[in-house]
Amino acid sequence: MINSVMPLIALPLLAAVLTSGLRRSATLSAMIAAGLPLAGAALALTNDLSNPFTLLGRELLLTTGDRFAVAYLFICAAATFMGVWRTSPNWTYYPVALLSLTAVVMTLGARPVEVAVVVGRPFDPFHYSVIFLTVACMLAIFPLQGGQPGVARGTVRFMALMVIALPAFLAASWVLDQFTQSPDAVNLAQTASVLILFGFAVWLGVVPFHAWLPGIASEAPPLSSAFVLGIINVAVWFLLLDMFHEIKVLHDNPALLDVLRIAGILTAVAGGLLALAQRDFGRLMGYAVLSDIGVALVAFGTGTAAGLSAALVVVFVRTFGLGLMSMGLAVARDRARRPDDSFESLTSLAWRSPWAAMVIIIGGFSLAGLPPFAGFTGRWAALQQVAYNDLTTSLALLISTIGVATGTLRGLQYIFQRPQATDARPDHIPPLTIMLLVSALVLTLIIGLFPDLIAPAIRQMVAAYMG
Repeated sequence: MINSVMPLIALPLLAAVLTSGLRRSATLSAMIAAGLPLAGAALALTNDLSNPFTLLGRELLLTTGDRFAVAYLFICAAATFMGVWRTSPNWTYYPVALLSLTAVVMTLGARPVEVAVVVGRPFDPFHYSVIFLTVACMLAIFPLQGGQPGVARGTVRFMALMVIALPAFLAASWVLDQFTQSPDAVNLAQTASVLILFGFAVWLGVVPFHAWLPGIASEAPPLSSAFVLGIINVAVWFLLLDMFHEIKVLHDNPALLDVLRIAGILTAVAGGLLALAQRDFGRLMGYAVLSDIGVALVAFGTGTAAGLSAALVVVFVRTFGLGLMSMGLAVARDRARRPDDSFESLTSLAWRSPWAAMVIIIGGFSLAGLPPFAGFTGRWAALQQVAYNDLTTSLALLISTIGVATGTLRGLQYIFQRPQATDARPDHIPPLTIMLLVSALVLTLIIGLFPDLIAPAIRQMVAAYMG
């Protein structure tokens, strides 16, 4: 029986090595890139990985919550790799993205130890976690660049902000170390809390640190931006939950949850309103994710088990809308030969590439949280947590949903516009690509109609993070 995190580190690392040597076989590379993470997900779901594994002097292990988190991230990565295979495969994508995925596993494995105020106790709660996550972000830059000449502004912003957050975390770690030596110095605990919240605000892309979200969503290859928004950004969420659970000065301070809730309201409203004004599906997708981040923060900021459950559902179901929309945009760029994601470029897409048009629209509606799609499950769960006693927050979440939905509807007008050319013919999309799109559509509908399918995993994660 496997009882350590080592195989979950080894599998994506092995896949990275194998795919780098199989650059001439796109199909085999894709099967390896998707298959080994799926095997890792199965191991994470069926084994207790709490036995420490020592790497470079640091003990790595996964709690129950982190096991489910890693399994989720592995499944998302496998789906992304399959999408890359069916659109425009680049042999460098798989090994670099797999190395980034390995760093994500090590981020959650090098979890913070519980911080108790004991004079003279050595303190090293999260140095390795934040460094590993920064490494994961830096590796993700290469898929984001996607072979484009020059450096895209969104990628530069992403790189700069991810690096800027690192000193804040390291400084917070040093301040907490001083706090263990002087437990009466309350100002040290407050300083550390502010630094940690600042670091997570930057990493998550909370307003006003959100400029990189629409930037990479519109400039980078769609499935590369999906990797960052659906895997790297979600890994930040799980690290946030780890720290709030394990670090005493965070989980004993209810004022921090109020700060997160207020930041979530501003972020959700900003994401919705900015999505409403877009004329580019890529930027619309980026602002929809920004709105989603805000909704999850609002739910988590309630400080209850039900609120945490709603936040996890929001984060989990984001993948369905994000995956559909990015896959549709990738197919439109590759198969329908559209130069970019602007509404004008995708005019009449429904007539030339109906499958791509369908997944783009349904993906947008799912990100907006409209029924009967998967995104509705998370938005509805979050709204239930605030609807009874906080009218302002409820209105903010509704504005967020309406903004993203309206932005998607504006794009729909262009997509379904009848082509002017009388000889317009549908673009050829291979049957395997259509099967992948249909499978994603069906899963989005299933989760939207039967959300209890993910309830057992959510309950176990809530128990782990609240315990």
